Amino acid sequence: MTKFFILGDFHGKLSNSIFNKIKKEKPDFILSPGDFCGNKRLGKIIFKYIYHKSYDEVSSKIKKEYEHLEHVSFSAGVSVINKLKKLKITIIAIHGNWDPTPYPYDIGGDKKLEFGSFKKLEDKTFRLSDFSLIKHKDFILVCGGSSSCPGIPSFDKFKEEFNMSSGYMEKQEALIYFLKARREYSRRKHIYKKLFTKAKRISKGRKIIFMTHNCPYKTKLDIIKNKNAPKSAKKKHTGSFLERKIIEKFQPNIVICGHMHENFGQDKIGKSIIYNAGSAADGKFKILEI
Repeated sequence: MTKFFILGDFHGKLSNSIFNKIKKEKPDFILSPGDFCGNKRLGKIIFKYIYHKSYDEVSSKIKKEYEHLEHVSFSAGVSVINKLKKLKITIIAIHGNWDPTPYPYDIGGDKKLEFGSFKKLEDKTFRLSDFSLIKHKDFILVCGGSSSCPGIPSFDKFKEEFNMSSGYMEKQEALIYFLKARREYSRRKHIYKKLFTKAKRISKGRKIIFMTHNCPYKTKLDIIKNKNAPKSAKKKHTGSFLERKIIEKFQPNIVICGHMHENFGQDKIGKSIIYNAGSAADGKFKILEI
């Protein structure tokens, strides 16, 4: 039997109560779907001043505060990782959308500001395993990556999402976003197909676990209920479209995700059981034994 302690969406916080709970449970592995970085003020700024806007539309004052808080956010994320490493338990993690990543952090998104990297923190205890496969005697773990929106590669959907009925510049920006999103979608789809084909071939009765940052699209786990979200975003499904399609096709036994703090719990897609581990910043986590 293998025991996992699953937690993510720390946003710069790891309470002593959760830390002590991990020590008491003595899991074999800690699995984290990311978002070590982040803070409340940064989240409010993004939703209020930046969400669905061109960066050129954001005032210089807000930009300055935003960039400062990005550095604060990164330092807090590093502190969380270093605290977890003190437990001397193998941590397998992926990046969240708040974390600095070596690849486009979202389907269609640009790279985040080059304010830091977790690379120097990696060792035998802590591994960042985005888009990779990990073999163990009891399980096969397929690791996905960061995603914060549906990323549906449909021109009509992007037209609707980014209000392309507006001015010329807005149309151009939305079109560029769409083309980048479609390219990143194809790249990830190809990687996932290779990983899951191999996982199925070598599983030999072992459980296949899929860990990704965002929840799959259109489940009870991906509906926006955040009180700080704009009215236009509330009650919308914002999970990953690609992750849903991959789950439908390959049917991993277990799916681990996070991102949507308000939807801690579980759901199913076919035979796949999906766990949203919630936010560690809110005291949420999941213990799983296989």
